[in-house]
Amino acid sequence: MEDGVRPGITEEQRIEQEAAAVTFTETLARDFPGAVPANQFVIGTQNTLVDFGVIRGSALPLIATCRDELAFGLTAELQRAWGGAFNMAGLAGLFTLGRTGVIAARGHAPLIEGRRTFVLIGLTHIGVGASGAIGECERPGVPGVTYACGALLAVADALRSDNVHISDYPYLDPEDPEQSRLRDRIAPRVSDQEKADLLEITGIARELIDEGTADVVNVLRDDKYPADIALFTGIHIHGPRGADYVQPSLAVFDRQDGETTELTFG
Repeated sequence: MEDGVRPGITEEQRIEQEAAAVTFTETLARDFPGAVPANQFVIGTQNTLVDFGVIRGSALPLIATCRDELAFGLTAELQRAWGGAFNMAGLAGLFTLGRTGVIAARGHAPLIEGRRTFVLIGLTHIGVGASGAIGECERPGVPGVTYACGALLAVADALRSDNVHISDYPYLDPEDPEQSRLRDRIAPRVSDQEKADLLEITGIARELIDEGTADVVNVLRDDKYPADIALFTGIHIHGPRGADYVQPSLAVFDRQDGETTELTFG
């Protein structure tokens, strides 16, 4: 790849981005309305649940963030808030653990008065540069501009190439199973594969995470003990100079055989 060419972004898109260059703050407000600083998101997961008696030690956190090291800081903050978490990380933050993994997690939750409680957090991620450019991010010790999410940018590249299995879904590459599954799930939802856009693909990844929570919940509740489950999903945004934000999507507390309460970070 030539120096200066952004992976997952066409030359036409690059020119458009540079012509419409804005600041990080403007892009954040335009493309990620409702985004909050990452530490506010972490505190919000605690504050919104305390009235339900869900506190550190009473629930098992299940955290699905991207495998990217840029996601580690937020994951660590969530674990400091909620305690040691069952790791559900997958490329782009999608749930790839499968039924067996979720069943394993199910038995690790504290059992209090015959009930189990889980805090399920699923976040995809994206970079936004100081100039407002979608996909750009800074990595400590790495010179120049880097990009996130690399897995989603690779999906964009694959969809624009002439060598992609788009006619025989489902397709699984045994040498790259997680990435091929990611592409398999995202590709049918992209509006124009020849102009695959990172912002759109990131939104699709977030939708898949939202939808995937239902499968996780079903497995957690396929048990003799009732399971109360808090769900938090969204997009983790990496800004310049270490700035971290989260645009929340789902935020609910679902009590088995009871009410489902929408939560707010206000």
